Parts: sequence; structure tokens; C-alpha cells
Amino acid sequence: MPRATIAHDFIWGYAGSERVLEAIAHLHPEADVWAILGSRAVARRMGVAGRFHTVLPDSDLLLRRYRALTPLYPAIVRARRLPAADVLITSSFAFANGFRTRNDAPQLCYCHTPMRFAWSMTEDYGRELPGGAASTRLLGALAAPMRAVDRRRAEQVTRFVATSEWVAEQIRSYYGRASTIIRPPVDTTRFQPQGGGHDGYFLFCGRLVEPYKRPTAVVEAFRRLGLPLVMAGDGPARAELERNAPANVRFTGELGDDELIPLMQRCAALVFPSRDDFGLLPVEAMACGRPVLAFAGGGALETVAAGVTGEFFEAQTAEAIAAAVEAFDPSAYDPAAIRERSLAYGLDRFRDAMTTEVAATAAAERL
Repeated sequence: MPRATIAHDFIWGYAGSERVLEAIAHLHPEADVWAILGSRAVARRMGVAGRFHTVLPDSDLLLRRYRALTPLYPAIVRARRLPAADVLITSSFAFANGFRTRNDAPQLCYCHTPMRFAWSMTEDYGRELPGGAASTRLLGALAAPMRAVDRRRAEQVTRFVATSEWVAEQIRSYYGRASTIIRPPVDTTRFQPQGGGHDGYFLFCGRLVEPYKRPTAVVEAFRRLGLPLVMAGDGPARAELERNAPANVRFTGELGDDELIPLMQRCAALVFPSRDDFGLLPVEAMACGRPVLAFAGGGALETVAAGVTGEFFEAQTAEAIAAAVEAFDPSAYDPAAIRERSLAYGLDRFRDAMTTEVAATAAAERL
């Protein structure tokens, strides 16, 4: 096994990219795991606390306000050389693909997405900023040089791995690079059906952050419906959402798998309103035998099968979500068939494919 150094962007919660990072880190138990900023508690949950390092100092304030330093991150990453290795494995959705090791090891970039605010969601993020049109224009002005920097970073990557066809197309379009698709893993031995039907509530899981995850649209849809909704997750939008939510919506905060899996097993359906690059949560819910109501975009189009494992809605709005829920019949879906669809995303498949890619990258001629 090649000697590896592993790097990630930001670790402030335990979500899809952290689950992928955890799986990569467990393939290389001797490798240092680096992040620009990161939570020690999440590192402990991932089982990497003893080898976890951050470029910037530990600070709860920095973690909460990490976006404020966005213009500085390219220089921060460029200035920090990571330990020498046979291969550098970057788990990147923003800046981690700019890391280099002291010996300029070849880099395998597991690309969750090219940075969203600069490439695919500039206008969406701009609309969420305080300050109206002026802030939107400011973000647009920042995004253009960030794209140029990101293209240059992509040139130093030896091999790319994409999470989905959706991301592979972005890598082709934005970077002019080919990639191997290795979809994120789901631990189907932990995420399993319980049996016995459902308890009538709908479930949202994920980071409570706008505009990417669209939790506000879900809360507003269920305000209209009056049906029970559980919002599992934490993030910067939580305080306002919880303060204004109707009584039929319950917030749990971030949950461990021992608490999350029972919620998935007993929900009527998972509601998934974001255009994720892959989207682990729908596959995890499917592994529990429960259907998914998903926005018809991004990676969900590759994982959810309409009429078999769930249904799609065409707009990321409260109106579209409410209409989809009203038309939805949880009893129309076979839990065994839903579960079967999830088995294609197991851990063994991911480990075998990543081992092959790491070996090929370590053997490649260095840039």
C-alpha cells in the first residue's frame, strides 16, 4: 500500500463528505489527515483524532465563521506543505485540491464538487447574502478570480475521481479533465430496514444551510401541509428555522448514527430538496427500506428510481414539495426493492475501487 497523506477542506459536521473522508482514512490507517479547519469532536467520531491536523488553529469562532476567510484560503493552502508521501489523497469540495506535499507527491483528488459558489451556484449564494444586490455583485466579482485559481489548482492534480456522472461532467466542463466515477459508500450493514411499516412522519436530514440544502423550503411546505416533519441536522440556518417553525415540525440537532438510523427506518419518506452532487442520504434511507422524495437534479437522478424507490419533484420550492407530499403514498413502495437498489453502493465496492485509483496515482509520473 503506498504511503499516503490525506487532506480535506473543512470538517465542521459529520455529513456526506466526512463519511467519504472517513472511509478513505480507514483505508490508510497510518496516514496523517489534514484539514484547513476542523472539529476535534468530528475527528473523534471518524476515528482519526490521533492523526488529525489543521492548518489554521483550533477555534470554534473560526469554524462558525469560516466563510468570512474565503478570499484567503487559496494562499493559506498554497503556503502550507503537507508531509511527504507516495501519494496525496485530497477529498475536495473547495480548496483542498490546492494542497501539495513537501516532496510534490502525485495527487489523487476525490472531487465532491468543483467549488459551488464560484462555478455552479454563484447566483444562489449571492441571493442569500445580507446587503441585497450589492453583495450579490461582490460575490460575482470574487467568483471570477476564484475560478481562475481553481483551474490552475486542477492542473496539478494527477488523477480525478468524481462522485457521480453529474460531477464528472462538471470536471470535464470546468477543468477540461477526465475522471473516474467512484460513488460514495454506504454502510449497508448498519443502515438496514427494521420492518413493520412507518410512523407517519416525514424526515429531512442534513446540514441546515442555505441555499445549498434548501431546509427553509421543506419547513414552509410542511407549514402548509400540517403533517409531522422531523428536521435532523444542524447548521447556520437552524436558529431562525426553529424560531419560526410551526408546531408540526420538530428539530433534533445533529445526530449520531444510533439515533439517525431509527428515524430513517420509521419515516414515511425522506424529503431531499437539494441538488446534491451525489447525495448519500437518499441511499442511506433506501438502505433502511424507506422511499425518497427528491428534487429532480444532481446525483439523486442517478440513485433514486421513480416508482421504485421514491419520486421526484421539479422545483426546489415549498409549493413543489407540498404537492409531491400530497400525491405520495408510502404504501406503494416495496421496502425490499428499495433496499436492493442501495446495495450497489456498499463499502467493499468503494474500498476496492479507491485502492486501485490510489495505486495508479502513486505509480504515475509526478507533475
